[in-house]
Amino acid sequence: MDLRHLRYFLAVADSGSVAAAARQLHIVQPALSRQIRDLEEELGAALFSRNARGVELTAAGAQFALDARRLLIDMESARQRALRVAQGSAGTLRIGVSPTYGWHPTILAHINNFRQSHPDISLYVEPLLAVKQMDALIEGKLDGGFFGWRDLRDPRFEAVTVFNCGLRLAVPDRADAAFDVPQRLVDLADKPCVWFDRDAAPPYYDFLIRQCQLAGFSPNIVQLGGDTMTILGLVAAGIGYSIVPDTSVHSHPSATRLVTHPELTLKYPVEFVWKHDDEFNGPLARFIREVKAQVSAVAADERGPVGAVLDEASQPLHDIG
Repeated sequence: MDLRHLRYFLAVADSGSVAAAARQLHIVQPALSRQIRDLEEELGAALFSRNARGVELTAAGAQFALDARRLLIDMESARQRALRVAQGSAGTLRIGVSPTYGWHPTILAHINNFRQSHPDISLYVEPLLAVKQMDALIEGKLDGGFFGWRDLRDPRFEAVTVFNCGLRLAVPDRADAAFDVPQRLVDLADKPCVWFDRDAAPPYYDFLIRQCQLAGFSPNIVQLGGDTMTILGLVAAGIGYSIVPDTSVHSHPSATRLVTHPELTLKYPVEFVWKHDDEFNGPLARFIREVKAQVSAVAADERGPVGAVLDEASQPLHDIG
């Protein structure tokens, strides 16, 4: 039995005539009669009683008609749901966010805008460090994630840069742990420093060391932390200073002070990342499109009218006909 049998059966039931149903379905009458007989044999029950005026439903046929209509309605609903998911207007989207950037207004805006514009999509947001997010993406436990320092050599991932993250000095802000920020970072060489554990993210560790080298000093590391929030907690406890992402201004402890410094010049991209072969994930595809659109809009605003004129001027010239 397939859906075609159900549609043929209901056409005969509604018209009360095999001949009329055949004309409606654009098939020959003998073929339709054979389909109905096949259906009755499969069910083991007569669905119609024949008379001079046409056909009438038997008691079994009347019950089967109710169930067949419900089945067709359910199948159409299932088809519509599948289509909405494929088009990204329904379904489930699982997003990871690195805790370092979780309070950043740009990321919050991406998530909130998508939630408001797509209420039929169930959106789950999970705080995870970058390494954990990449594992979850590979295992299919996440659809995408906001984080920094993905492995650029891994061909399984694609990404769009959401913003560029700079660095700030994190110093204790306590009466019993006064900390004077020097004009030159080299003067921090003898100060106790809380540092990022290289095992947690080697590229980020190397990035921080490079920043120190550019400033002409090596940090006096007295304590390691495996993530930014732990490091900020140690700074708040008065153990030492640190250098942290500037996004920490949105979530640092009250017993710390985050300070900009002219010698902290390096930046790195924070991205929305996904597996490149997830092309049939409708909600993810829609989220990616909207993130890209918002990123482009922000870039256009930052360029301003001068940037727009320069963009136009950079376009190739065409002959005037």
